[in-house]
Amino acid sequence: MTKFIPWHIEPQLSEKHFANERFSIEAKNREVITFASRQDMDTFAGFEIKNGIIQENVLVFHLSFGSNNDEWNVVKKEYPNFFSFIKETVLPDMEEWITIDDVEDYI
Repeated sequence: MTKFIPWHIEPQLSEKHFANERFSIEAKNREVITFASRQDMDTFAGFEIKNGIIQENVLVFHLSFGSNNDEWNVVKKEYPNFFSFIKETVLPDMEEWITIDDVEDYI
């Protein structure tokens, strides 16, 4: 179950995802392991990493890919866990995007 249009959930966590490194540059003193991306924008989701340990909380972040300034907050939303992220972000986004023509994409 990785098709949650407009979100794409990675089938496996990867420490080598390019967004992990970019996040640490833009978020200053925070780390993440990315597991999802939204297809229509530079928005990603990942589990926060603290002291080398993957946490339950999910960060939704939008990368600037530019020089970071102090006014840019890369973290747009934070959820206590994966299920809250799915319920409060992914499912509403799907409902907004889905049409009758798209139903066949899920079959």
